Amino acid sequence: MHRMVGISVFNGGGRFGRLLKRSSARYSKRCSARIARIALLVPLAFMAAILPGCSRAAEDITLNVEECAVILREKIAFQDTLAAIDDEMIAAIYRIAPEDVVEQQVYVSTGATAEEIAVFEAADAEAAQRIETAVWQRVADQKTSFADYLPAELPKLEEPIIFVKGRYVVFCVSDHNEEVKKELKALIK
Repeated sequence: MHRMVGISVFNGGGRFGRLLKRSSARYSKRCSARIARIALLVPLAFMAAILPGCSRAAEDITLNVEECAVILREKIAFQDTLAAIDDEMIAAIYRIAPEDVVEQQVYVSTGATAEEIAVFEAADAEAAQRIETAVWQRVADQKTSFADYLPAELPKLEEPIIFVKGRYVVFCVSDHNEEVKKELKALIK
């Protein structure tokens, strides 16, 4: 007889069985809600732990601006002679707000080619984004200039190297993009 009572209780028989079913259903709903919250929180916690590390890595790099520009000028086989320009000329051709730049070094060609090297250290990551925009505007201006003057230079301007990491922006126009990438990788500390 004891067995029958146990079976009837678990089969939903009697008042106790109905209470057990109700509390079991409530418990199940609460567990489902908790599991859903945990399933949502675990990825968020993971992203919160990982993403700051990603941005910190970008911010923590160091690049010697002058050394980077000189090494690119010396190690990349440019067709034209590249000469350094002063801050006033850089401001005129790139139109970058002075407060956005900590340090800059730019080498331009004689005008016989579109070749160019520009390396900038920005005040912060947001300033680096503004400098990147200015560099893309420089590319557009050069395309317009060379379209009629020397159209053979346009392929270089179609795929320039524009490298942005943390507070640094590097721009290079040459026929040797792979070598430029290799040198940049070696220079990033």
